[in-house]
Amino acid sequence: MVEIAKNLSGLAERINAEHRACETAVNSALTHAMNAGGMLSEAKASLPHGAFGPWLKENFAGSDRTARAYMRVHSHREELEAKRQSSATLSLDGALKALSMPKDAPEAGRSVTLEEMERQVEAALSKARAGALGIAENLDAIRRGRGYEHHGYARFADYVTGEFATRTTSFPIPYEVISDDAGEPLPVFAMAESIHAWGMARAVAPLLREDEAQ
Repeated sequence: MVEIAKNLSGLAERINAEHRACETAVNSALTHAMNAGGMLSEAKASLPHGAFGPWLKENFAGSDRTARAYMRVHSHREELEAKRQSSATLSLDGALKALSMPKDAPEAGRSVTLEEMERQVEAALSKARAGALGIAENLDAIRRGRGYEHHGYARFADYVTGEFATRTTSFPIPYEVISDDAGEPLPVFAMAESIHAWGMARAVAPLLREDEAQ
């Protein structure tokens, strides 16, 4: 029994050592993500408008989505550091989920502050950009894999026009939105930005018409 107790005691020490190492690794990963996000933000600020996507493709080992995740946690580092104080560990995935969670609604009778409105707008824009990037990635995968041929189309442009532009859904995507002046499909990042801008314009248009009618 004494020998078993010694073995269990030693095993517990090793388990706890690995547990502490795991917690350290998780927190360290978020720290590295924040640091990378800061440098990515610096690189973006140093480049002309529209050049960050191509620069990422040539110089960053991760995906565009990963880069934006790093930049997001960096921009919210103070908020995330505060969360770390109340949590033993905070992973990169946990941090992104925490930032995506809706903030508490204001108390009855209290006006929404400008900061709260800005956070809500930022969350909505972030969600819209993520959706646009997902659409762009799917379309690019279909184009590269010639998936449009399985739907009976000879060209990718015909596929987009037939499957998206003529839909009666609330989000039909004209081929012109995802192609350049020569009719060639845009790179994924540029395609996502174009889809996002086009979608935002569609969303704002009815509001502008209402203002003009008043």
